[in-house]
Order: sequence, then C-alpha cells, then structure tokens
Amino acid sequence: MRILALNIRATQGGAGRMAYDLHQRLGAAGHRPRLLYGYGSGIAPDPQALAEPEVEMIGSRPVVLANFATHLLGGGELVTAGAALIRGAAAEADVIHLHAVHHWYVRWGGLARMLRDSGKPVVITAHDWWLLTGRCGFVRDCSGWTRRCGECGNRRFEDLPTLLDRSAAVRRARHRALRMLGERLTIVCPSHHLARDHARIFPDLEVVCVPNALDLGFEAALGPPLATTDRRGHLFCASDLGAPGKIDPGLVRALAAEPGVTVGLIGRGNPFRDTAAVEHGEVRSRAALATLYGGARGLLFPSRMDNAPLTIIEALSAGCYVLAYPSSAAREMLALVGGRCVQSAAEALALVRSGREAMLYGGMPPAELARRARQIWSGAAMLDAYLRVYARALRPAVAQAAA
Repeated sequence: MRILALNIRATQGGAGRMAYDLHQRLGAAGHRPRLLYGYGSGIAPDPQALAEPEVEMIGSRPVVLANFATHLLGGGELVTAGAALIRGAAAEADVIHLHAVHHWYVRWGGLARMLRDSGKPVVITAHDWWLLTGRCGFVRDCSGWTRRCGECGNRRFEDLPTLLDRSAAVRRARHRALRMLGERLTIVCPSHHLARDHARIFPDLEVVCVPNALDLGFEAALGPPLATTDRRGHLFCASDLGAPGKIDPGLVRALAAEPGVTVGLIGRGNPFRDTAAVEHGEVRSRAALATLYGGARGLLFPSRMDNAPLTIIEALSAGCYVLAYPSSAAREMLALVGGRCVQSAAEALALVRSGREAMLYGGMPPAELARRARQIWSGAAMLDAYLRVYARALRPAVAQAAA
C-alpha cells in the first residue's frame, strides 16, 4: 500500500512524533509510505529526517512568512507550499493521510480541492480541535466552537494569532472545504472525547478513534520499571514551559520550595530559573526521556488543553505516576490504567509531600502501571488500527474501479 502523509513537522511535536512513527512502522511492515512536512524549527529542514529520501520538507521561508502575514491579517493562508509536489505524490498514493494542516504551510481550501480532484481516499487525524474551529487548535474553556465561533476576543492574539476575529467566517469556509471530500473522508481522533466533539459538529462524516501510541524509539528504551523506593523527584514537561495553560507556575514554585522535594523541568523557555528546580531543557533523545521518566516518582501534568498527550502515555509506560489536573483527556487516559486525576493543586502538593502518589492508582505498584500502559498504548496496536482504517477507506475506490 502506498500512503502519502502530510504534516506541519517531520519528527517534532506530538503530531510530528506520531506521524513519523507511523511512517516508520508502515515501512517496516512492507508498505510504501511517504511523508511531506511543512518545516522544522527555524523554517529549516528537520535534522533528524535529512537522511530519509521518503521524508521531504515542502515549506520555504518566503512562503511560510507570507502565509503568516496573511493569517495574521485575515485568518487564512495565501498559498500552499509545494503544491505541485503534493499533487504528484497524491496521484501516486493509494491513501492520503493528513495530520496537522495548520501553521502557515498550506492553504486549507486549496488543499481540500486538490485532494477532492485526486479522487483518492483521505484520512485526517485530528490531533486537536482545529477542524472544528475558525482559528485555534486548543479550545480550553471556550465553547464558541459549538456554536459558530466569532467569540475570540483577546484570545485572537494567542496561537494561531490574528489581528481581526474572522473565526466565524473562517469556520464556515473550513467546514465547507472539509465536506468537499465527502464519502472519501475518514476523520480519526486519538481520544474518545475528541471523537465525540468531531461527531457532534460533523454528524454526516465518518469519525473513528485510534489512540496514540508509544513510538519505536521510546518503546525500545523502556526497561524494567524501578520500584517506588528507587525513584527520586517529580517532573514537569511541556514543549514550551512558559506557554499559558501548559504549566501551573504556582505549583512549580511551591514544590521547588519544599524541603526534600526535587523538581525537574523538561522543555524549552524555562521561566523558573529563580527556583531550585533542575532544568533538563528540551530532551530530544527518546532514550534520555525514558530514563528521566523511569527514575522519577511522578509527573505533574497541570494542562487542561491537550486532547491525548503523549507525555502522559510515556510517563505511565515508564512506571511514573501521573498527577494530572482534571480534564477530559486526563480523565479518559488515567481511567484506562485504573487511575484518577487530582482534584486540585493542593491535593497534588499533599500527595508529593507525603510520598503517596500511588493512592491515585489504588496503590498500584510502578511495574503493574507500566505493564498496563505498555499494553494499551502499544505501537503495534496503533499500526494495526490505522491499516484497518486505510483498508476500509479503500473499499469504495476498489469497488468503483471494478465497476
């Protein structure tokens, strides 16, 4: 099977890691995957994918900056980077798999028409709420997307920023473009709560759930889980530690000031250098990240924005207790392994102080926690699920060709 994937990143970020891992697994299983991506950090090629001929950057600095400017002014992109390359690759593919198609590298309406004209089955993994809204990917506590958008207010300056709130008009156009693909489209969500949101807005489209999974590098780096008595410290992890909503600054500072508590920070943009927290920076090595989780007592996860965070999957699979604030994503994921969220920052602080993190998991030891997580979020299971999605998407095309 020939699968063309399109994503903003090659290996970076949650969607990038998942798309790249699926690309690798498909190749190892004897299929012919190809991954086209917008750009890496600094609008440059991703150094981790340079040696792979089937992974290719399509964005360029002039196109990305021009699209950024037009999006800032009007809420939409001007042009699709590498349009001829995408069109040619789509013609050769059996299935086209889209991941994140935002952040200034494609013009969504034009891309949707291109895919419609290709006549190929299209699978879109909705890693966030972008398809549902007229601007943002993470809705947080906003319910405007359930109506018609147009209620951004000052949030229009957040990711993805616009000077004018045109989200209502953009949402209508975005949904029209999506529906162009009709019966050839399958929307895949990595969590059930996100799938319910998409099915609510798109009752006429096929929406299925395929959970995210551990990537090959992280799975290979996992060893036997350490017992709780051999673990030290608590971690916070975010791609940007200063991003609003991702980290609770008050909890970081409170824990960093606790006698006998070691706090580690994973991610860029550390705003807590005035505390005793240990800065690990951006950890790109999967083995190094597995080692950090494997040696920590707990991961503090205050974000209520994410829909199926790989951070939670990775920590649990290393036997690291996750102390998450209540959110649809955290509740769903922790329940799968027999755990629950903390009810407040005060509860998280009390559990860390007393060393009773396991109470959130009914006293479950790290080894059992890791066993359950590794089984639930197996990369092999994700590959099998996507192959079933592709096969189902191909059936109408095969039937039409036979007729």
